[in-house]
Amino acid sequence: MNPGAAAFVPGSYAYASEPQLPTVQIISTEEDLHKLLSWLGHESIISVDFEGADLSKGAWRNGEKLGSHVDHGRICLMQSVRLGLAMILESDRVVKVVHDFRQDADALKHQYGIEPRGIFDCQLCNVFLRRLDNFRTNYVLGSSKLLSSYRIQQGSVAGYGVVTQEQKQRIHTRFSQDRHLWERRPLPADMVQYAVEDVKPMLQLQQIMFQELVQKLGNQQVAWQLMLEGSQAYAADFLDLECRCRLCCDAAANARFDGFRLKQRLQAVPPQRLPPHLLSRVLGREEDQEPLTAPGPSCFYVNSMDESVPLPIQ
Repeated sequence: MNPGAAAFVPGSYAYASEPQLPTVQIISTEEDLHKLLSWLGHESIISVDFEGADLSKGAWRNGEKLGSHVDHGRICLMQSVRLGLAMILESDRVVKVVHDFRQDADALKHQYGIEPRGIFDCQLCNVFLRRLDNFRTNYVLGSSKLLSSYRIQQGSVAGYGVVTQEQKQRIHTRFSQDRHLWERRPLPADMVQYAVEDVKPMLQLQQIMFQELVQKLGNQQVAWQLMLEGSQAYAADFLDLECRCRLCCDAAANARFDGFRLKQRLQAVPPQRLPPHLLSRVLGREEDQEPLTAPGPSCFYVNSMDESVPLPIQ
């Protein structure tokens, strides 16, 4: 087995055999992992997401680096549809459909040295689509709002109902009350259900959005190259910054779209892979000429009970 495959799964991951089916299996042993890898064989496209305790680089706290000590931000669960495992995260052959992979990529790089490739980020695709329609893109959309905008039905979680943006906030409040919740084993059934429902609709969303992008650009190959190069640059956005988790900064600011930083990365892409006129078309606005200001201080702190709780409103 690839050593990296074992390294990036600290506890377990959830696997849904097909987006349309409710079958879920938790893999938590090396033996089961071998069986899964053998069974899955070669997939061309998967959808991936991670859960963790204040997911981040994992070695930063209050703006100060803590050496090799992982104080927070640990990856605790990987959920996917049609998953082959860690070795394919770095493969260009297998497309990884994600939604805002910035913190996931940050944690994978700094905790395990894994640098995923072949990314298709639905959040970024939505930004490109809105820009091509001359809509504002000051902020990115959360997955629930994006799915709702395309009328894609989401699953439900026992005790919470359909996983809307509002229900996600309720579930996240529970995570705050026990910031090690994702680390505990066995995982409660409703958390497994939440993790799976968070990732299951992504393949359907990707197909719809990509076809829309092809129609707007008039060329499938150009649209595909834009998404691969753009998503790769977007996923790398937090790698060279101080930790952007909610314990280190106002993580709500991560919902702002920084076209300047994305354009800087994409300008380094050879023109035969990403024509300059195409880059200018999606990242040629006035607001892309200057980077966004850094997020302000965190709105959360860790109390004496090891809970991540909101700071009192001043």
